Amino acid sequence: MKRRQFLGTTALAAGGTMVMGASRQTLLAQAQKALPGAQGATPATPKHTYTTRTAKVEILFKAPGLSGNGMQCTEEGIWTIDNAGSRTDTPGRCKVYLSSYEGKKLRELSPEGTGPSGIGVDEDNQTIWIGSTYSREIIRADAKTGETIEKHFTPGAGVIYRRTTDIPARSDMYGQKARAEAGIPARGGGRRGGGAADAAAAGGRGQNTSDGLGVGRGGAVAGNPGPPAPGTGAHGQQTQNGKLWMSVPPGRMIYRVDPKTWTVEHMFPTVGFRPHGIGIETRDARHLWESDTNMGAFFKRDMVTGEIVDAIILPDGSPFPHGMSVHQGYIYWVDDIGNGIAPVCRTKI
Repeated sequence: MKRRQFLGTTALAAGGTMVMGASRQTLLAQAQKALPGAQGATPATPKHTYTTRTAKVEILFKAPGLSGNGMQCTEEGIWTIDNAGSRTDTPGRCKVYLSSYEGKKLRELSPEGTGPSGIGVDEDNQTIWIGSTYSREIIRADAKTGETIEKHFTPGAGVIYRRTTDIPARSDMYGQKARAEAGIPARGGGRRGGGAADAAAAGGRGQNTSDGLGVGRGGAVAGNPGPPAPGTGAHGQQTQNGKLWMSVPPGRMIYRVDPKTWTVEHMFPTVGFRPHGIGIETRDARHLWESDTNMGAFFKRDMVTGEIVDAIILPDGSPFPHGMSVHQGYIYWVDDIGNGIAPVCRTKI
């Protein structure tokens, strides 16, 4: 049998039905009809021709713990995830907090997670999803105990790269001011764009490299293999109707994954190279909000085409968006400035 004949007689599982002899044309037709299991064409990178509006920022309270790098809003309250000592004193263990919308701490967990940057909550509020960025895993844990239920690889994990068309990172004016007022030494650089100076100045949070990637690679020195290979994983996590959405900066993609089979069902490119939190407000929503830390902005994306249909820009001097979520007509976010002074903020959509 020739290769073309073999491929033409393979079976595709689509919505529980075995489709025999599916041709390329048949698969494309299924994708256009949005049949379950059919992967549509990946949309192109969005053009920077969208209309923007300026946010009115409300600072609500300080995130519990040392900081906040991921967020998910639910009826129970606001979930935040803190790197804590996951890369230092308590390797592989981070902190997760549930707070009321008034800032009262309701729950504290110590789940697995290495330098995590995202947290999602299943719609029954029984389990949480953790973007364990520096182990490049997606971890599902019990929302009451923090115990691990399952672990998965991260699609698109790797090294965050830059393109000549990328918009320069905005200055970290809020973080500088907040640290100065709290008497905390400045990190230096004035930007949080992932460069070598930022990694070195961030108190050992990353490893200084010549290319500014934040994690080193081995050198040609006898008996010294060097630090681990570079690479990071996912950031924002969001569930909707049993599916898991995630933003992955190294892949410059937002993915929709079927948690039961761990198969990527759909994906579309991010606006910039530092996407962070993502938010979907309702079960029937057709749009997803994407935050970009470097750009200090939120983008409303069509979940099928990836088209930008709205864009909200934060004023200069505002807290940067790291963890982000959407709840009852507001975008909520937390700025990961550490030192117990990370602000939880919101703006009306």
